[in-house]
Amino acid sequence: MLIDAAIDGQGIALARTMLASWDLVAGRLVRPFQAALPLKNTYWSICPKATRSLPKIIAFRDWLLQEVDTDRQRLAAVTSTQIVR
Repeated sequence: MLIDAAIDGQGIALARTMLASWDLVAGRLVRPFQAALPLKNTYWSICPKATRSLPKIIAFRDWLLQEVDTDRQRLAAVTSTQIVR
């Protein structure tokens, strides 16, 4: 709701970049400054140890990581040009 309010012109939002990434890429939001708090390992993909080597689990994990990397690259390209100075 916070991101939607910012899109609707209700003010600014402090949000995780990955949660707002599609709105940033689409131009519905802009980053007003470059400052960010780096957070590592904030999302986890988990499964039981007994199933972690199953081909379908490995395929899903690999696909998910590839999607995250693709989104990260798209976001980096957009946010680096949207900084207001």
